[in-house]
Amino acid sequence: MKAGPLAVGILLVVIAFSGCGSSSTPSSATTTQVTTAPSGTGSAATTLPPGTPAALRGAHGSVLRAGELPGLVPAGPLTLSTSARSLVAEDPPNQRASEAASLERLGFVAGLNEQFKGDVADEGGVSLVEQFRSAQGAKGEIAAQLKQALRRGESEFTVASIPGARGFGYSGSTTDANVAFAVGPYYYLVGFGAGGASRLTRAQLIAAAESLYRRARA
Repeated sequence: MKAGPLAVGILLVVIAFSGCGSSSTPSSATTTQVTTAPSGTGSAATTLPPGTPAALRGAHGSVLRAGELPGLVPAGPLTLSTSARSLVAEDPPNQRASEAASLERLGFVAGLNEQFKGDVADEGGVSLVEQFRSAQGAKGEIAAQLKQALRRGESEFTVASIPGARGFGYSGSTTDANVAFAVGPYYYLVGFGAGGASRLTRAQLIAAAESLYRRARA
């Protein structure tokens, strides 16, 4: 997924996800939101949206739990996208067709997206999982997102504890860091960002990604 930045004030978390909290849905697409409530599956602070595919209802559909990104809490509905077009619904209009086509080539099936917020303005995070038709498709999405990040001037960092994971982000007038990895045909991304210096560190982000990775492999 290749969407625009996470919208938390001037926050730029990652251009590695799309359809975050999408409110406009093409006629051939489905994007569903559900209000947050305690649950024993997925995030500790959210329930799954109606219509969530069975493949995303078990461990493979996991997103970060409250507290795994210190200082951040779930910011609202967990969002379900069941088509590439719904996933990119919040991208700039001139990018939607090409982004959806790329996802379709990779074999996108469905995805869940959760937004997080901090207790200060312009601070937030994201956790998402996307199902592809094959493991190759999920790995292809990692490569596509890393390529886009490097093109934007972000730098790569090592995530040695998760096989095949890639980290990328930047520090400057804004700060962001993201970790992307795959488990079979499932693509995961976790990230945080702030309008200035962030209280979170890359080490904390990697620790959160490690927790998610362990759940997803269960």
